[in-house]
Amino acid sequence: MPESHSDALSELRAANLHLQATIDGLRQALEAAASDADRRITRAQSEEAARLADLTTTIQQMRDQMEAQQRAHDQALQAERAAAQAEIAQLKGSIDALRLTLDGERTAAERARARQESDHALERQALQQQIQALRDRMEEMTREQA
Repeated sequence: MPESHSDALSELRAANLHLQATIDGLRQALEAAASDADRRITRAQSEEAARLADLTTTIQQMRDQMEAQQRAHDQALQAERAAAQAEIAQLKGSIDALRLTLDGERTAAERARARQESDHALERQALQQQIQALRDRMEEMTREQA
């Protein structure tokens, strides 16, 4: 085999190894990005679940407090009942406000998760396109070498 063929073959092998290393690096980066996105989504879901649990506890505490107050006011004079009704109305407003806040937080978390998933999908697509472009280029170089 002439030396020029051997050199060309060595160069082709070196280019192939370089492309394989690049592909492996891109694959590892993609897997790391996917793992990181999964961790961020899991963390966001966990934080949202904790917020939801805190709000649920607060709402339950408010409900428990309202029920206890109602029982006490039922035994009191009519004037105390009027005061209790005003307090109940205020608590209901607070509960409604908390529910609205909870719905808003839930919606924001869902949007954030959707954005993260969308960003992840775009990153994955871009990496796949880069890999395909590298493969196409490698095939083109192989055809040119042949």
